[in-house]
Amino acid sequence: MNPEPTERASFPHKLLRLFIARWRSHLRNIDRDATREQVFEDGGISYSYVFLVFASSAIATLGLLLNSVAVIIGAMLIAPLMGPIVLLGLAIAETDVLQAIRSGKAIAAGLLGALITSVVIVKLSPYISPTPEILARTNPNLFDLLVAVCSGLVAGYAVVRRQIGAVAGVAIATALMPPLATAGYGLAIADLQVFQGSFFLFLTNMLAIAFSVTGMVVWYGFGNLRTSRELLWKTLAGGIVLALLSIPLANTLNESVFKSLALKRATDVLREDMGARGMRLDRLQVNNADNGDILVNAVVLVPEYDKGATARMQTALRLALEKPVHLQLDQIVVGSAVQPVQKPSVIANPVIPLPAQSPPLTESQLLAQYLRQVFPLPVSLSEIDPVRKSATLQLANSYAGNLQALYGAERTLQSKFPEWQVRLVPPLRDLPVVKFDSGGAVLDPSGLNALRIAQWALERWGLKQVGVAGYASLGEKGRASASLAAERAEVVAAWLVEAGFEVDKTRAYPAPGQEKEEHERGQASFRRAQLVPHFPADR
Repeated sequence: MNPEPTERASFPHKLLRLFIARWRSHLRNIDRDATREQVFEDGGISYSYVFLVFASSAIATLGLLLNSVAVIIGAMLIAPLMGPIVLLGLAIAETDVLQAIRSGKAIAAGLLGALITSVVIVKLSPYISPTPEILARTNPNLFDLLVAVCSGLVAGYAVVRRQIGAVAGVAIATALMPPLATAGYGLAIADLQVFQGSFFLFLTNMLAIAFSVTGMVVWYGFGNLRTSRELLWKTLAGGIVLALLSIPLANTLNESVFKSLALKRATDVLREDMGARGMRLDRLQVNNADNGDILVNAVVLVPEYDKGATARMQTALRLALEKPVHLQLDQIVVGSAVQPVQKPSVIANPVIPLPAQSPPLTESQLLAQYLRQVFPLPVSLSEIDPVRKSATLQLANSYAGNLQALYGAERTLQSKFPEWQVRLVPPLRDLPVVKFDSGGAVLDPSGLNALRIAQWALERWGLKQVGVAGYASLGEKGRASASLAAERAEVVAAWLVEAGFEVDKTRAYPAPGQEKEEHERGQASFRRAQLVPHFPADR
């Protein structure tokens, strides 16, 4: 007989026996008691744990507000929540209810402490709109879950094998604290969408790490597995939780993929339409509306304004994307690359890019380029007249700043281009409050500056009529408090009248609900005069 078939048949068995022998030798080097002791010690509430939670949350929040990746990574490396989460995974593996409760208390305390820290910091800081680092943590997808699962496996391996260096990589990969800090930001600014997205990312990471750690420690023989049935229900429980988490994450990923495909198709359609007409695509955004329609925002550079472009391009987009499309098309009239436009140009954003090997820019092109690079303001309408050397920019309602910032921006532009008349027209905003010292009705430098900004805004809006209401805190000047409020209105009104405005003045003392407001905001909030613009329809 030929023994070769027998030898071939036994080769897989030999390989399997070799693997099992090596694995058992590998397991003999595991000090399970020391590992459990370390996990139990790191997984509970302690003074150091509380301190690290507050510190890492503060660092993460500041990094998000500063949009600083380096600062955020610093918060990731602290990673105080990893200890309780690893303990939860081990407790699940060993069916240790007491340790699971202990880890749950630590996680809850850390979560609450991180949220409170983040909310307090955001509340005490000046308002900062969501930065790219914040927005990046509000829309988790299936890839985030996969990262958390892989990181949990590494975390379990690092704990079992006592390889502390690997934990730092896990902390950065899963980033538990930045999503919590983002959730605190969402709470502080009352943005439910930011809070929900970031908190769901934290919850996904936490559960995925915990169940992955469970699987890893079971593999290394830590589990309290008396029967194969116990292993089965633990595996099924972890799989069901991860599957439930994956459903919304998969939907988000699908939306992201669809958005990317829609963006590519929209870009191809618009460029095909514009190519024969001397137009050029400058900016493009594609978003999904709540009703399933597609919202497309495009900015194009054109030699002259094309009235039919919006309808024509919207039809082409609807056919290409096979869905209802709403197109917001902003045309930037730039004329020839050499000859400037000799009449006011209606544009949506003062953008004139430099063509390759272009001749020296004209003054109007320099102004437009400076506006784009240095003052990237959301502009809804603009007129740049190179003949009269005038530039008027109408700010869009999406502008999130205040009147004072725009007033300073216009002065800076005017000094940068002294030969030009530059005008920034602000969107409708509350006029600045004119504040007074306690018991006084004298305009100080701060009050005069507020009035100058108010005068500038009213002139830019083309208004000549304004109302002035004088206030005083309760009992600020005893029985003369009402007279003090009237005097403040009179002082402000006199200044505005001298500046050429028609003024209606009134005394607002006591104001409705003033006692409650003073209790919440302080007495100083009523030592003021309030300006209200009067539009023609108001008269």
